[in-house]
Amino acid sequence: MNAFLPRTAHSRDVTTHTKKTVQTNKNIPYYLTAVGFFILLKFGFTFADNNDLTFLLKPTDKLVGLLTGSQSVYISDSGYFHEHLNIIIDKSCSGFNFFILCFLLFAYLTVKHFDKSLQKILTLPTSLFVAYVLTIFVNTSRIFASIVVQSQTKSAFLNHQHIIHEAIGITTNLTFLILAYVLIEKLLTYKRYNAKFA
Repeated sequence: MNAFLPRTAHSRDVTTHTKKTVQTNKNIPYYLTAVGFFILLKFGFTFADNNDLTFLLKPTDKLVGLLTGSQSVYISDSGYFHEHLNIIIDKSCSGFNFFILCFLLFAYLTVKHFDKSLQKILTLPTSLFVAYVLTIFVNTSRIFASIVVQSQTKSAFLNHQHIIHEAIGITTNLTFLILAYVLIEKLLTYKRYNAKFA
């Protein structure tokens, strides 16, 4: 009787592996679509100027203005200039690379958690929207943190403000990207687990 147990367990493993392989193969077209869109957006960004990125820059500028009480003036060639803060929010502050990276990450995470084709298709625009909202939030947090930290360290690190600015940007983006990955993965796993026993 015991001699058949390893064979049964092995059969279950093979069946599970086969299902996962089939599911992965079904996901490939959606992954390729997401990657293709990512490459297209990345390529387009090289030709974009401040006017093309107002969908990211304007809401970020508004939120920064609310947090700091500063009013900006939009200059097409330069960006949103805050005279009170002596900063310019321009293309380099748009967080576009973070935006498309988030989209790619969210698309990968969500597509694999759904079985129906319509659900998989809907994950792409949903991922784009969630990535957009998160990017605005992260942009605002990064710029506000940079303003606060640089104002406190200006006297001590006057010649190294650009390094501090870049360090804050990298730390903020990476932290929120990791947090978003962990949170979404856990939420989707929890939802899928509960659906099995519903």
